[in-house]
Amino acid sequence: MRAHQWTLDLLSVLALGVAAAAGILVFDLTWTPIRLALSLPLVLLLPGYAFVSALFPERADDGFSLLERLVLSVGLSLAIVSVAAYVANFTPYGIRLAPVAIAVVGWTVVFAVIGLVRRARYPPQERYRIRWTAGDSTLPALFSVQQHGINTQRGPFEPENERQLLLNVFLVFSVLVLIVGGAYLAVAAPSLPDTEPHTEYYLLAENGDGELVANALPTELSTGSAEPIYVGIENHEGETQTYTTVVLQQQVTLTDDGSEIESVNGEEELDRFETTVQNGETERVGYELSPTASGDVHVWFLLYQGDVPEDPSPRTRTGLPV
Repeated sequence: MRAHQWTLDLLSVLALGVAAAAGILVFDLTWTPIRLALSLPLVLLLPGYAFVSALFPERADDGFSLLERLVLSVGLSLAIVSVAAYVANFTPYGIRLAPVAIAVVGWTVVFAVIGLVRRARYPPQERYRIRWTAGDSTLPALFSVQQHGINTQRGPFEPENERQLLLNVFLVFSVLVLIVGGAYLAVAAPSLPDTEPHTEYYLLAENGDGELVANALPTELSTGSAEPIYVGIENHEGETQTYTTVVLQQQVTLTDDGSEIESVNGEEELDRFETTVQNGETERVGYELSPTASGDVHVWFLLYQGDVPEDPSPRTRTGLPV
């Protein structure tokens, strides 16, 4: 068996994966026909086909036919892309085109190479290769119930009755919907922003290992003492922003169980400072927090873009309490 007979499909998968990565990430193609041609296989076929090829590298006359491999590849590809997007949501990059594309292309390349290695370990006559035999179903055969002899083997997805015929119609309709939906996303993606403009704001403090974490913020402060607090601001507004942080101290009365504020007895502005953050950048500003009142006290860090109102308050601006 010649090498191209059992490597051509996976080499094509590798080439299309690399071309998709280059077109989407390096050249930033926005011409929709090219983007469509690169994006659809990457979303609907390549990662699943590479995975199936790695799992089943051998040729089996009673195993998966080409049509069955393609149908399974489409379902697995959608699942793999969905998982990649879900995992990306929990990374600092979020659900954006670049990290999801890198994850999907990386998955495709790794399993395509594994598939080639596993096929090479089989004798040449047992290696899987694409071939369309007389036993494989043709598209018209999917939509007609044919009578066969007792010892005649039906092709994959060839219906035996009207119920299986309806299932085939639903299957083909679902695949068409996926293709149309993928085409729309591939065409519309260049005009859609990666994320809505927003600002991320958080407070951090050092733990015992010297790391800045949110769960190390102090819960008890003494009058006259200073606790280091770090104000984190991430700018995703699309342009450079200047923020004003107002540090507001409130003397409060708590409920009996101490879980909620029953009343606010007085407010005092302790400090305010400005921070300029470039678009896409993060600034962490160190601040020495030193309350001036005793008893039950809440200290708020209120973030403002633009002008600060004359009476800054948590009632008019979302803030972070300490």
